[in-house]
Amino acid sequence: MGAVDIGLLIAVIGCFVGLAGWLSGRDKKLTNDGEWKGTVNTKLDDIKSSVSGTTAELVKINATLNEHGERLTAVESSAKQAHHRLDELK
Repeated sequence: MGAVDIGLLIAVIGCFVGLAGWLSGRDKKLTNDGEWKGTVNTKLDDIKSSVSGTTAELVKINATLNEHGERLTAVESSAKQAHHRLDELK
């Protein structure tokens, strides 16, 4: 009966060692997953701020482009008037 008791004790100890190893691995996995999620969130925040900055720059570029269009129209009108005056001088 002593051999059965020792075998049972070794089996129970083996179960506890296995359970401890599984719990340790699970904790490490949870820690690594948390670090990964933090890294991903940081990168997404960086991308979001870059996109916001790009949008603001595009708004400025569009405003400048509209202004240039208006100025070009004024220059064309002025050149047209100058051509009419030159034609009248001939």
